[in-house]
Amino acid sequence: MRLYNSQNVYDAALERINFLFDEFPNVVVGFSSGKDSVVVLNLALQVATERNRLPLKVMFLDQELEWEATIDLVKKVMYSPVIDPMWLQIPFKLFNATSGEEQWLHVWGEGEELLRLKHITGFSKLFKDVKYSKSWQTDKMVRIKKDYMEHNDEQSN
Repeated sequence: MRLYNSQNVYDAALERINFLFDEFPNVVVGFSSGKDSVVVLNLALQVATERNRLPLKVMFLDQELEWEATIDLVKKVMYSPVIDPMWLQIPFKLFNATSGEEQWLHVWGEGEELLRLKHITGFSKLFKDVKYSKSWQTDKMVRIKKDYMEHNDEQSN
């Protein structure tokens, strides 16, 4: 037997996100850059804006082997002034379904060659005393962030 709700999906999602903002002083949106997390992020930004709760905390768990387009979108989100970024680049084990020899992928493994440079966010300051905190910003990343901020300033004027 199916039970139907008279409320549409959009209104139901906003109601649930408003509930989170009612119940918790610290709301963090998990972001993967997939279509589902993009929708959740935009709905949460809508609610956070209405409630004057910006910047919104957004967490991305970087798996080191990400598509370039994924990182491009993550940068766009994380460098936004309405976002308080938590870009995690920490060592962890990930089940390796692509190999019969190696059961685990060692993401951001200590002592291993980095597949891509790490990114600095405000959240990395929490890990400044941890040996895995070797994160840095490239000149290109600094330019991208500067260009993004200037572009947004031009559009708001």
